[in-house]
Amino acid sequence: MRDQLGPLLLLVAAMVFGWQAHGWYDAKLTLAVNEAGDKTRQVVADATQKSGELLEEKLAELKANEVRTERVIHTETIKPVFSNVCATDDYVRLFNESADQAERVLSGKPADSLPGHPAASGRADRK
Repeated sequence: MRDQLGPLLLLVAAMVFGWQAHGWYDAKLTLAVNEAGDKTRQVVADATQKSGELLEEKLAELKANEVRTERVIHTETIKPVFSNVCATDDYVRLFNESADQAERVLSGKPADSLPGHPAASGRADRK
């Protein structure tokens, strides 16, 4: 039995050493995976930060160049329409005449039309 004890101890020692070597190898792989994950996480965080800063700059530039216009609606009554009979026909006629006269004065049009009829073209009595 002593003859078999030496190779058996050698076999047990080889198994223990193999088990220890496997643990070291596994720990080395785990460390490499963790380091690669940390580097990848850092690269993604840097890229995200730079992208966010660039986006904020572009948005600030667009906001600075933004032209704001306000829509203003003016309603102008040129000739009022009386839907209710609150004014007499004479008042409406006088109002329309005064509005026409004020419009002619403001636009520079003559107040009265030209007297008579316009001359026909191609008349023989032209001088």
